[in-house]
Amino acid sequence: MKTIGIAGVGLVAPGIESWECGRDLLASGGHYEISAEFPLLKPSSLSANEKRRTTDTIKLALQCAQDAMTDQSVVEVSDPELTSVFACSSGDLNIVDSILSALTLPGKPVSPTHFHNSVHNAPAGYWSIATGSQAATTSIAAGEVTFSAGLLEAMTQILADDHPVLLIVYDALPPAALRNHRNITVAFGVAILLVPEQTKYSLSVKIQDGDPCYSEMINPGFEQLRRANPAAQCLPLLQNLALEQSTRMTLPYLHGQGLELDLKIND
Repeated sequence: MKTIGIAGVGLVAPGIESWECGRDLLASGGHYEISAEFPLLKPSSLSANEKRRTTDTIKLALQCAQDAMTDQSVVEVSDPELTSVFACSSGDLNIVDSILSALTLPGKPVSPTHFHNSVHNAPAGYWSIATGSQAATTSIAAGEVTFSAGLLEAMTQILADDHPVLLIVYDALPPAALRNHRNITVAFGVAILLVPEQTKYSLSVKIQDGDPCYSEMINPGFEQLRRANPAAQCLPLLQNLALEQSTRMTLPYLHGQGLELDLKIND
């Protein structure tokens, strides 16, 4: 696949409130605790009225997206013109739990706001409201390989239409009743601004058949994080971006395949 550029990154994870913070941690190789306090989610792009209607899942996605747009220092891209891909393995499970619980009660008192936020593309809708965007947006899910599927979707759109795409991949912590049914033990979100032109960071991908060897993190804390949320499968890529290190890595993809990422740091 043709090479594209990375123009900005956003990150929210336990003990990490932004890509700036996460980049320093990943580059240093220092101690990391997955049990660190999760940052307060407060995306500034939404009005106060809209914020009151949102959930933690929506806020997580928007905060990552906002961080990536703040980070972009190579290519200036206007929010209202920006195509986006939102990828989440499970949707908003806290909303699902609330609605299902309400259906067991007399009168089935489902909250209209909860029902409004239950659709898979709700975060994309709030991003469009926050930015005033009428550009196309895609919302997908692919279970444990959601990051790889989202990245491939975003890159395909860039190659087809020759325009920037903002990729946002996220999963909030499920409620206790559903936690044993999903491989998500912490919340995690990442956003990557991808552009058709070359930047300092160039990326190409290809699907790998056979029996691929998936990339892991050497740091025990970050490896624990990588395994704790489908969105965190991106950590090998983020670490090499932080280290500014050209390399190849392989992430899990569908049907036992791998998605090989070729990252190059340009002078």
